Amino acid sequence: MGKIFFKTLFLLLIFSGTFLHAQIGMGIQVNRRSFIQYEPVFVRVTLRNDTGRALLFGKSPKLQGFLMFDIRSSGNKPVQKRKNKEISIDGLILGPGETRSVIIPINEYYNIDHLGTYEIHAYVAHSMLKKEFKSPNTFFRVEYGATIWKKTVGVPDIYDKVKSQSEERTYEIRSMAEGRRRHYYLVVSDEKNVYGVVRIGHQMGYEKLQVEVDMLSRIHLLVPVSPRVFHYLSFSLDGANISNSFWKTGTTIPQLYRNPKTGVVTRIGGIEAKAGRDFINPEYKKISGSKLLRDEDLDNASIRNVPRPAKSQPMFDLGKGLEKTVKSNILNED
Repeated sequence: MGKIFFKTLFLLLIFSGTFLHAQIGMGIQVNRRSFIQYEPVFVRVTLRNDTGRALLFGKSPKLQGFLMFDIRSSGNKPVQKRKNKEISIDGLILGPGETRSVIIPINEYYNIDHLGTYEIHAYVAHSMLKKEFKSPNTFFRVEYGATIWKKTVGVPDIYDKVKSQSEERTYEIRSMAEGRRRHYYLVVSDEKNVYGVVRIGHQMGYEKLQVEVDMLSRIHLLVPVSPRVFHYLSFSLDGANISNSFWKTGTTIPQLYRNPKTGVVTRIGGIEAKAGRDFINPEYKKISGSKLLRDEDLDNASIRNVPRPAKSQPMFDLGKGLEKTVKSNILNED
């Protein structure tokens, strides 16, 4: 039944030689207003079909449609697209009167690596429409943040290969104000590359986060979630998450301990905390990048060609404006 419907729709569109004169309604939202440099930036574009006809975005010349962005940096300078990166919405079907949303990691397609304020709008074109349609403008900022901790470490040669010069990586913890809160970020980089930018928590009163690096140059973090609860995280030199658990104060206080002889870092003290009882999970209402972009979890073919996120980004905060759309229009509910 489904295949017959799509084939019939395809033929109707192919053999329709007329342009559609009515409107496409468009909206645009960014998941937050402020981002640390090199952090993923997600944009939601909402399309409403007021043409009175179904619109199919496909590969045929008569069905070709495009979703594009115009991004301007300070001084109204156009932001360049990244080389060999094209946004595809092939497979998207907009029924008459239907509204659908597409979520795009805009940093994958456009060079928004530089600091400053960006203004962005989207526009859509289709071979059956006489003109392009444009969304309203919105904006976001890319900031460096304030460095509160920094350490350069060597890259262990676990394969015993002889190298003329040792490699290095730098761990940096930065903070950035967003509204009334100041959030913490872990940035992993070297002189040429940024391997990971991960939002790890927010400032909690006078509680201080703890940081240690072990003998394999992996970083360990104990981030306060509340006055009695701490989030234990560890990351590799590539910014990939290794450990992720929550601990609360019992008869002892959770701490990081580094063995001075072996360099092994362990979390000691406290007892395991339970989400929903002892704390609100910081990952609540976030969505994993791998789940967001994995084909078998999608019911919206329009984002199948969006690049997969880096492994160093285990969870994305899509923000209040995007959360409902992701849950209802893109992901199948479990």
